[in-house]
Amino acid sequence: MTIELVDGKAGVAHISSGDKAIIHQAKFSKSDVVFDWGDAFKCTMGSANRATIGTGCASIQGLDWHITSAESVTISNGSQGMKRNDIICAHYHRDSSTGVEKVDLTVLKGTPNATAAADPTIPSGKILSGAVDAYMPLWRIPLDGITVGTPVRLFTPRGALWDSVTQTCQLKFQDTSSFVPLLMALRTPSRSKTV
Repeated sequence: MTIELVDGKAGVAHISSGDKAIIHQAKFSKSDVVFDWGDAFKCTMGSANRATIGTGCASIQGLDWHITSAESVTISNGSQGMKRNDIICAHYHRDSSTGVEKVDLTVLKGTPNATAAADPTIPSGKILSGAVDAYMPLWRIPLDGITVGTPVRLFTPRGALWDSVTQTCQLKFQDTSSFVPLLMALRTPSRSKTV
């Protein structure tokens, strides 16, 4: 079917995650989005090996997901004299046999280097093109030897959609200064001369 009323009653279950991903990509962005909700996935280090991600709401390639209670992930030990960057990601996975989809947090481990740390490669995968795995980077965890540095946020939380629409409407429709020249022109009598 090439045309579908996604939110309409069809008499059978017909709304797929793909339907919602298409619509959300059109409304918000094809990019991954973190919304300004809850703790906006605040990251705190409880120890050198334990990062805690707070509550938050996001969209990975148009598929919405959220954390309603803080989640923890494990950071592998650093190596003496070596630098490393790990990346905490949201990991989307679809079971190819059952079609069941889920999102969890995972840590992509960087490669240790004696002089400069580099981020690990984030695997690419387009969900709407059939990829069974996709990754959404959230935080960089820098390690210098066995010391864990301050987590670095890799996203900017977006405000509510309605807030951004309201601000745009106020700028375009509530600023009447642009109408003043037109009103004055309508009120000024014509002074054309007849020859």
